[in-house]
Amino acid sequence: MGKTRKVKTRNPSGMDTSTGLETDAGGEGEVEGCGPIEAICLHLQRPDVEDKLNGLHSFAVLALRKEKVREICESELVRIAAPLLCDKESAIRDAAAGAFRNLSVFGSEVCDFLVDNDILTALLSLLLEYDLTKGGFETELQADIFLQAIHLLRNLCESSPTATEAFNQANFLGRLLLCLDYRKFGLEISLSVAQLVLVISENNSSSWNLLASAGILPELLAIPAESHGHLYLSALAAGILCNVPACSAAHTKEILTGLDTLLSIDSQSQLVNCRAQIQDVKSKNEAPVLEISMETEELPESQNVNENKSDQSDAEAVLKNLEHLLDGQRLVAEIITNLGSSDDQSNWDSASDQSETESVADYDMEDDTEESGAGGLPANFVETIKLNNVVQKLWLKAQPLDPTLEKLLAQHENLREKVSKLRVSYLICLQNLCNVLSVEDLGGHTEIYNMWMNLGQQAFKGSEEVPVMEAITSLMRSTLSLLKSRRELFGQMTENDLNMIIEGASKCTVMDIRVNWNRMLGTLGSLLPEQLVKAIVLFLLNACAQEEDLWALSEGLDALMDIFAVEDWPQIIAELQMCERIQALEEIFKSKLRQQRRDLKERRATIYTVKTNFARFVSYLNKNCKQ
Repeated sequence: MGKTRKVKTRNPSGMDTSTGLETDAGGEGEVEGCGPIEAICLHLQRPDVEDKLNGLHSFAVLALRKEKVREICESELVRIAAPLLCDKESAIRDAAAGAFRNLSVFGSEVCDFLVDNDILTALLSLLLEYDLTKGGFETELQADIFLQAIHLLRNLCESSPTATEAFNQANFLGRLLLCLDYRKFGLEISLSVAQLVLVISENNSSSWNLLASAGILPELLAIPAESHGHLYLSALAAGILCNVPACSAAHTKEILTGLDTLLSIDSQSQLVNCRAQIQDVKSKNEAPVLEISMETEELPESQNVNENKSDQSDAEAVLKNLEHLLDGQRLVAEIITNLGSSDDQSNWDSASDQSETESVADYDMEDDTEESGAGGLPANFVETIKLNNVVQKLWLKAQPLDPTLEKLLAQHENLREKVSKLRVSYLICLQNLCNVLSVEDLGGHTEIYNMWMNLGQQAFKGSEEVPVMEAITSLMRSTLSLLKSRRELFGQMTENDLNMIIEGASKCTVMDIRVNWNRMLGTLGSLLPEQLVKAIVLFLLNACAQEEDLWALSEGLDALMDIFAVEDWPQIIAELQMCERIQALEEIFKSKLRQQRRDLKERRATIYTVKTNFARFVSYLNKNCKQ
């Protein structure tokens, strides 16, 4: 989502003001006893321009407070404020667009509410008034109105298909692409427009023909790296091209080559170098406190203190450049992930004509990616990934932050969140490359093993946030699947090492992470000696019996079957009385399938495949026990 706008109001001449809600003597009785939202609504309905501006300023501040969002949506404020997007006074249009932009960052539910209240009619009317063929804006205020409106539209389109469809019907895209010329419109406008186009081009075939013929997009891949903002604009152009199938195929090499400059920048060093500026500027995510007096309806004096803008302008410019770097690098990781996502998925081996007395290896559901090549990927993708050492660069950037940087960013929520999301994107990108590149292209079995061990050390520190931990364990699962034929690499693994993994899985309360641990244990069961395998089997039997979620249960059962895909382990089967336990698990699985079958959604096929394979596995065990 786009960030909130900086809260400020302007008088009709465009000059900044710092007034709060002010009322004349004749108006005080009108709002006496009203709450803040009711007071704002009354100000917005008054004829005086200053009243409207003060009301919109207070709306913008109030919209920054998440706890007030529901109250705003339950009031008439949005309905009353929406027409002000087309007010004859430019300052009012600017303030209205900024206030709605602040409100729109709170997710799809809020954006759907705004769309349902017909904000798009006023918003698109506002944008369509601009003659973009002139190559710029007459005043700074006109440019700011456009900027706030574009950010608002981006947030709406990102959350609401209805907004995207309204955008398509407005036939605005062709004119909007003119704004990608940063030399004419300025970098900030070009970036905001590129962010919007990136959103509306995703899975929106109505936009593809026009984008495919837009010559400026390939040009932006090679713009001079004057700042991190320029590199970010180039990455946005690459992302747009990737969203258009014909362009993605035609420009793969140019896209990856153009993104290498951005990927090669050491963002941690950049953060260290800007330590002073980070400390000087407050986090932009800190919402100011709004206190409206019901008698005078003025903001407290502490909120009217003018900031010394000249002292902070340089620091803010440095921070904005840093944010462009972090946003750009995250987009690079996402683009590589998308380019490397092959549509050709391996078919399950149904082996329906195989005898049920054969080895249970037939029931192994994990794709055997060991030694797999980059099937289905364009040759120039693999070549460019190797030539630019992309895997190595991603791995270096996916490492945890230096502790001193963590302490620094703890004071700046916006940067901290961007850095965290960037690391997650790097880890996800690496996981995807592990799934599509050959072992050789990833650096060989030893390098992959070292990656798996390093990730394990990060995971067992226990200090990672949930999204990071999920990405770490997902990458661990993918790397481990590439080592199935290299049992010798795990010869040093001890019972204590295994118990750490089992303990991590048993204590994990996040389902996706728990599933990753269980699947890794299933893979380790084909690599370790019998004594350790027995511990894994025992844990999975107990974990599956206690699992509440059907999908997590199916993944656990599949991991259990993986262990018996290579070896039959008759002694383990006998000692753990597996026949009785497996039959009990089958009944649990069938019961949960009946209860949760309406909630399967995209996991339906996977769960039913496990159901089929597990029935055969139960039959196999029964025959094994009889023998």
